[in-house]
Amino acid sequence: MQVTINGKMSELKFNFKALFKANSEFSSVENGVNQGNGAVMLFLRLIDNDVTVIPDIIKVAGNFGKTANEDKLFEAVDEITDGGEKIDEVLTELKDELKQSGFFMKTITSYKNKIEDNLPVMEEKAKTDETVADNLPIIKAMLKSLNENL
Repeated sequence: MQVTINGKMSELKFNFKALFKANSEFSSVENGVNQGNGAVMLFLRLIDNDVTVIPDIIKVAGNFGKTANEDKLFEAVDEITDGGEKIDEVLTELKDELKQSGFFMKTITSYKNKIEDNLPVMEEKAKTDETVADNLPIIKAMLKSLNENL
């Protein structure tokens, strides 16, 4: 997918640089530690049809640097979605392009496998830890979404 900002057209690339930026800027933080799951978080937002993910994806995959301020990103989203008329098509195309990236898919698949491996431990811990018990349904829903969309 091509995006234009300030007259500069760029092909969105889901390469290692985009993966690094995604993990740096969009990862969850637990106890002050970046979890390195920004690529997964962007993918989950895509499969949840969260339209607000589009400027974030342009930011990490577009190679626009500082020229891509918030207003310019929003203008680009309006342009590529034809004012929102093609929002579903854009979300699908972005999801498909992200799934074609070896870097993103390796990261997302590894994250999914870690959740699957740790799920029995989390279920056991949920019996005595209220925080884990509260988060477990969210983790299971996230795992289900990943399994359905990979």
